[in-house]
Amino acid sequence: MIRRLQRVLRPVDPSARESGLSVIEVMVAMMVFAVMSVGIAYGIANTLQLTQTSRGRETAVALASQDIDSMRQTAAATTAGIFKVVSASGATNTKTLGGVTYQVDRSVRWVQSDGASGACGTSNGKLAYKSVVATVSWPNARGGTSSTSMTSAIAPSDAVTDPGYGTVIVSVANASGAPFPGVAVSLTPIAGSGAIAPSTAPLPTDSQGCSYAVNVVPGDYTVTATVAGGIDTDQKQPSQQTPITVAAGASAPVPFVYDRASQLTLRYAQTYGATLPTNMPTVLSSTGGGLDTVTPWDTTSSTLAITSTSTPSLPVFPFTSGYTAFAGPYSNSPNSRVNCLSPSAAAWTAPNADGAVGATPDVITTSAGAPASGSVRMGVATIKGVKGRYVTAVSSSTPGPGDPGCTAGMTMKFPVSTADTATIALPFGTWTISSGTTFGSTSRNEIATNASNVAPVTPGSVNRKTALIVISYDNTLTLDPRGQTS
Repeated sequence: MIRRLQRVLRPVDPSARESGLSVIEVMVAMMVFAVMSVGIAYGIANTLQLTQTSRGRETAVALASQDIDSMRQTAAATTAGIFKVVSASGATNTKTLGGVTYQVDRSVRWVQSDGASGACGTSNGKLAYKSVVATVSWPNARGGTSSTSMTSAIAPSDAVTDPGYGTVIVSVANASGAPFPGVAVSLTPIAGSGAIAPSTAPLPTDSQGCSYAVNVVPGDYTVTATVAGGIDTDQKQPSQQTPITVAAGASAPVPFVYDRASQLTLRYAQTYGATLPTNMPTVLSSTGGGLDTVTPWDTTSSTLAITSTSTPSLPVFPFTSGYTAFAGPYSNSPNSRVNCLSPSAAAWTAPNADGAVGATPDVITTSAGAPASGSVRMGVATIKGVKGRYVTAVSSSTPGPGDPGCTAGMTMKFPVSTADTATIALPFGTWTISSGTTFGSTSRNEIATNASNVAPVTPGSVNRKTALIVISYDNTLTLDPRGQTS
């Protein structure tokens, strides 16, 4: 054998020793081998990836099944166990197996007897069962993420509510629309409706913002949601809905929009050193909540002195769109009897002599549990000869030039003046300025008495009634936001 191989590799004939493969043939052979190697390598790599994906999917299915089985055991443990079957995010539900981290997300929704479904229950039907979807995701070999889902229905171990009773379903969402967990819920029966306080108080809202009162005696109830520092979209602390009617064999859904308040500090007519009306409300406008009338200070006091240097604050619902603040009872209602546009600078749309129109107020940004602040623009004027007298301003039924008017009417009362000249701040508009010896008195019209004693500090005009003009503004003061910069 060795001799034969030697004859092939080293021929006896010297001329045959120069024969063999050319360089080109060798290169072609190498190229063919390389192509074959790439194909084989790709096939091996693809097989490994498929094997890894298949193994990962098998593991994911097992984890999803395990998660659903765990929820089924939770529901079967007690009569109230079904309420512990809730959604969970992968951030708190991960498992590492074989060096691979699997994330388990669980979505749970109630399905009611009328077919409606929702996180907390969305209709008047009885709570029937929960639809559970477990989704497991994991990183794949190609640098992406793979996932698989499993769906199951989990029924309570017994009827949630006896046929002769009802269920109250409370859902709480925060300002961004996300579930608000940890909110305390209570039911108070309304006298004369047949309602009876539940023997077992509802639990605080769960991770889905849900709370349930089961086996509730039919009747009318007041449902209250509360949490430390919480506030609702109507600026109420705590939040209440009433009456909520509970019927036998049915559910009563009660949705709340509730969040931790933002503490809003307001600055009025800043830098002018003016005194503000004691009884003046403030209107907060928001995209989500409309118009809210608030009172940052005691508006019933005749001695309280609120000035431009005061910084009253109040808790407000943290609408994501923020607020626009108006001094005075601003209202853009289509009902003319409650319409009051003057306090809004943006409503002064007719250009003045300089071509200026009222500027849109700045938006005050708020966020849950955080402080916020904003400035409220007002008109400012001085009044002489009022020492020891109370000043009162009443909006005129005949608005001055450019004034959009206040059909609803405004009356602003100031505490007694301790100086001969009073600097006062008022909502924008046209005013009759009076003074007297009692709080709110209008015994003396200051402009009719001596118009030179009244002068606007911010843009505006004193409209003195004379016999030489046809249009009369009845001895009034117009405080105009057009052209005002602060």
